[in-house]
Amino acid sequence: MSHDPVIALTMGDPGGIGPEILVKALQKEKPSKRSAYLLIGSREVFKTLCQKTGLWLSFKTVHTVLPGSLRAGNIYFFDVSSGLRGCETFKIGKLSRENGRLALSAIEKAASWAKQGIVDAIVTAPVNKTAIRLVDKKFIGHTEYLAQRSRVRRFAMMFVSPRLNVTLATIHVSLKKVSHLLTAKSILEKIVLTSEMLKRGFGIKKPRIAVCALNPHGKESGDEEVKVIEPAVRAACRKGIDAVGPLSADLLFHAAYHGQYDAVIGMYHDQALAPFKLVAFHDGVNVTLGLPYIRTSPDHGTAFDIAYQGKADPSSMLAALRLAKKAVLAKCSHR
Repeated sequence: MSHDPVIALTMGDPGGIGPEILVKALQKEKPSKRSAYLLIGSREVFKTLCQKTGLWLSFKTVHTVLPGSLRAGNIYFFDVSSGLRGCETFKIGKLSRENGRLALSAIEKAASWAKQGIVDAIVTAPVNKTAIRLVDKKFIGHTEYLAQRSRVRRFAMMFVSPRLNVTLATIHVSLKKVSHLLTAKSILEKIVLTSEMLKRGFGIKKPRIAVCALNPHGKESGDEEVKVIEPAVRAACRKGIDAVGPLSADLLFHAAYHGQYDAVIGMYHDQALAPFKLVAFHDGVNVTLGLPYIRTSPDHGTAFDIAYQGKADPSSMLAALRLAKKAVLAKCSHR
């Protein structure tokens, strides 16, 4: 790497708690002497935040971002609103097209600079997907958007916490579609991506990965375990990965929480995230696997109801920032 590692932070929906938790997290987690931060958002948003809550952050404003131009130990700020007409105003605590446009513009800038190799990680504050869809009808979410911009086909959504890590085999789909979407190949991809992240980002030399069954008590009530999940686990083992399963989810998450496994592969959204959010609601981190750079995010939404009141808990954002920094510095040390 020819430049100091740079972590970009997007402000999220300006009408939500994203700006507040970013400022609070950056006040606690200063940039190290080995990395720089690049905050991407609207100056007017952070000015309003200061006026309403007293929260402020000192940063260096930049108008262009070039390779090697950002130095470790600094917090830089890029104002996306300066190039957007009609986005001089935003709405606090409400869904609006202006908010969506500002949020999407920040993500676009971060994705572009990450693709160019100018930034090494992106930490994204929460967005309102409906607001962004008023600007881009095809927007599904951060995960899918960043994967498309990076032109990667193998990607996954992983959730990280101190005692439980889970990766989703399927993401935002209805339950009736899950069985049809699961394939041995797709599950194997999630196992491999999870193993790679645990090694590279967490420093775990031999990750222990457990794979959930789809059906209650596994193959007692369905055949997906034998036809789809077991072949994926066997293929992972042939690749040298310490993988086991399919295991009944009602017992597996207890074992993983108590340290028997380093990560769990869940077959669908609520199977994995219900237990995860039970134990890591405030400090869980969303990680996108498969990208050519690190991407993390707090595991919660925009919380319009408490925006700009100084009440937002920055724990999840702080955890997301610290994980991104840890993974970036670990990645750099292996180059």
